[in-house]
Amino acid sequence: MEGADMEKATARSVLALMFDYGGKLNDAMLMIRETSDEEEFAHYRRAIGNVLDAAFEQVINPILDEHPDLKPDQLNLESEKLQ
Repeated sequence: MEGADMEKATARSVLALMFDYGGKLNDAMLMIRETSDEEEFAHYRRAIGNVLDAAFEQVINPILDEHPDLKPDQLNLESEKLQ
């Protein structure tokens, strides 16, 4: 975001909350998988995936662009797997 300057402490706190949020969404998806048929699970998996994509595109990535030193090592490992 042009002109945005988030303080590092705020960025660190927001990222921690966002990653916690992502973990909770993943837990919800696993719970749904345990109790749903394939069609219902596919529906919720797409919906949760859309939420996670939006969280990364609109919140996490802009913060990491501004504060790359806050990028968790695990994200670096995931990026390397994709290459």
